[in-house]
Amino acid sequence: MHRPRSLGPALLAVLLGLGSTAGCSTSGGPASDPASGTETVQLDIEHRSEWRQLWIEGSTDLPDGAFVDYQVAHEMGDTTPAAEWPATNLLESGRATVTEGQFWTRINTFNWPRGSVRVVVQFPVPPQPPEIDARYGAFGERLTGDNVVSLAGAKVVEVEHAFDHRR
Repeated sequence: MHRPRSLGPALLAVLLGLGSTAGCSTSGGPASDPASGTETVQLDIEHRSEWRQLWIEGSTDLPDGAFVDYQVAHEMGDTTPAAEWPATNLLESGRATVTEGQFWTRINTFNWPRGSVRVVVQFPVPPQPPEIDARYGAFGERLTGDNVVSLAGAKVVEVEHAFDHRR
């Protein structure tokens, strides 16, 4: 199964009958260092299921108004031709806005089969508000930490959360 890497909008999904609510937490590594002009970003991701909806919820130390992009991928979306999918949204992406240290989205999981689901959240995927660009860099050039990856010439905070979807 390939790992999603996108500079486009991210997504969150609503799933039917999810079991656990195990979360993914990452601190971003060493603390921000104003003297060197570097910043770390903390992202925590969890999921929960309510009837036919999957909620992707997270907490962060990003300021209000920052955007995080998300991708949700059911394993069937990576292994089966789209014409054979039982639902059209086995691969979703979108964007969520940080408000008071929280971000969230939900996805309809009606007709999703059992299987492994992977959620990837990324920051900063352009465009971001001017104050966010000024603090972290338009392409993440001021980001540092264990959760920072290089992506298409940019530095991006990336956190992954995986779980088993059960109907």
